[in-house]
Amino acid sequence: MTQDGITAAVKRALPWWAKIGAKVVLSRLPLSARSWQRLGLFSPGGMEDADYARGVFERHLEAAGPLPEGFTYLELGPGDSLATAVIARARGASRGYLIDAGAYASRSIDTYRRLIAKLKPESGVRDLAELEACRTVDEILEAANCTYWQDGIEALGRVPDDSVDFIFSQAALEHIPLGEFADTCRQLYRIQRETGVGSHRIDFQDHLGGSLNSLRFSETLWEAAWFAPRSGFYTNRLRFSEVLDHFRAAGFEADVRSIRRWDEMPLAPAKLDPAFRDLAEDDLLISGALVTLRKNG
Repeated sequence: MTQDGITAAVKRALPWWAKIGAKVVLSRLPLSARSWQRLGLFSPGGMEDADYARGVFERHLEAAGPLPEGFTYLELGPGDSLATAVIARARGASRGYLIDAGAYASRSIDTYRRLIAKLKPESGVRDLAELEACRTVDEILEAANCTYWQDGIEALGRVPDDSVDFIFSQAALEHIPLGEFADTCRQLYRIQRETGVGSHRIDFQDHLGGSLNSLRFSETLWEAAWFAPRSGFYTNRLRFSEVLDHFRAAGFEADVRSIRRWDEMPLAPAKLDPAFRDLAEDDLLISGALVTLRKNG
């Protein structure tokens, strides 16, 4: 078994509470985010897999519908890869932004060369010779006219008003800090063109075992700087109805494209923190959703 396979097996075997303990301790060790990713821990997504990255982009593009020629895009939370810069360029984009909360993306040029080689022979793909000639990841970003910022909400504030045709995120919005979520929605509204569209897939499961274990904790503990926010398992714990409320408060019309549900509650309501026990079961049963956003009118 490979190291990745061993790591995955260990993760599956650990109960949720052991994962919390392990991550709280491990996150204090003086290693960079990329070092943890190479060890198979604290990995932000699977976008280093070229086929997975392409699939994510194409599904959001399909949900968004036709885009103007030379469209501008923004990906919120690209995670471990800057593959979107290459894929969007191949699909005709003229300008792009990749915005994250940290420098998680691979800087291995080979990762992107493999992606370029896969895209190059496909029909309808823009000539990628300029990207193919690049020797560094920074050169690829420059050739693709794509900006990569790693300071989250502050980066969104630097994107010009009414300038982006296509905004998307894949299992990223649930990681936006609770106190920044409303402002993030307002910023997305500000930068999306009147004719633009957003496509967002949101994961409402905990990131400890695919259940609702994160809802066991009080807000005081969960949001404490030393606990979830610093330890690699943080989600803002907003439920689906609350996320929709934030979108609408920012001015968006939200179109729910798909919803994924548990067949039954994965955790007994009595085990939830009191703040979550009175929520509608229909809301708690939603484990994921795909939503597209357009400006009202």
